[in-house]
Amino acid sequence: MTNARQAKSARDKAAAMQAEAAKKEARRKTLWVTLAAIAALAVVVAVVVLIQSNPSKTAAGGSGTPTNFTNYGFTGGKASAPVTITAFEDFQCPVCKDYESTNSAQIKKWVQDGTVKVVYRPIAILDRSSTGQGTDQYSTRSMNAAAAVADRDPAAFSAFHDALYANQPAEGGPGLTNAKLIQLAVAAGAKEADVKPLIDNLTFGKWVAAATAQAETKDKITGTPTVFVNGKQIQDWSPAKLAAAVRAAGSSPGGSATPGSSPTPGSSPTPGSSPTPGSSPTPSASATK
Repeated sequence: MTNARQAKSARDKAAAMQAEAAKKEARRKTLWVTLAAIAALAVVVAVVVLIQSNPSKTAAGGSGTPTNFTNYGFTGGKASAPVTITAFEDFQCPVCKDYESTNSAQIKKWVQDGTVKVVYRPIAILDRSSTGQGTDQYSTRSMNAAAAVADRDPAAFSAFHDALYANQPAEGGPGLTNAKLIQLAVAAGAKEADVKPLIDNLTFGKWVAAATAQAETKDKITGTPTVFVNGKQIQDWSPAKLAAAVRAAGSSPGGSATPGSSPTPGSSPTPGSSPTPGSSPTPSASATK
C-alpha cells in the first residue's frame, strides 16, 4: 500500500506540474496576443492622426463647391470696371510670385480707381514640386484654403491671396502646414472656426481638381502665370507692358480706362530676381504633371 500511495502521489504531483505549466503557457500566449493587439491599435491610431493632420495625402478631398466663384474664378473690383485682368496662377509657382510682386501695387490702384477688375483663376498643377514627389500636395491644399476663405469671408480673400505668395515655400520642399494656412487665413480676416474644418478636411479638393482640369483642357492653359486682358493673352506682363495692355483695352470700343503710362513706383522687378517676365512659363511652372 505504501508503494501504491507513493506512486499515486508522484502521479498527482506530475499532473499538478503539467497543469501549472499549461496555465503558464496560456498566460504567456494571452500576454503576447494582448501586446500584439496594443501594437496594432497604435499603428491604427498613428495612421488616423496622419490622415487628420494632412488629409490630402490620402484622399482627393471633399466634394464641396465654394461660393463666390464664377466659372472657377474669384473676381475682385467693381463689376462695371471696363477692363478685366484674368490671371491663371498656382500658389506654388515662383514665377506667379514674381508676377504678383511686380504688378500687385498698380493692379490694386486700378481696382480702387474702378479702372480694372481682376479675375483670379487659381489652379493646382505643381503638386509634384512639393516634398515626397507630390505627397505633400501643397498646390492643392493652398488652393483649397483660398477657396475656403472666399467661401466663408470673401472680403479676406485678397489679403490671404497676397499672404500665400509672401509665405510661398520653396519648390521641392515641404509646403505650408494646414495649421500655418489657417493662421494666415485668420490674419487676413477670416474666422478660424469657419475656415479650419474646410482646410483640415480638404473640403474643396475635388473642386480644385475640376478647376485645374478645365483650365488645362478647355482653356488650354499650359503654364502659370497665364494672363489675359479683356480676353487677350499677353506674353509680356512686365509692369509697363501690362499698363500698355490695360490702356489699349480701355480705349477700345466700350472701354474708358486710362491708366498711367508708367508702373507704380516700387513695382519694377528687382534685378536678378526672375527671368524676363512674361516671355513664357518657366519649366517649374509648366502644367506637366
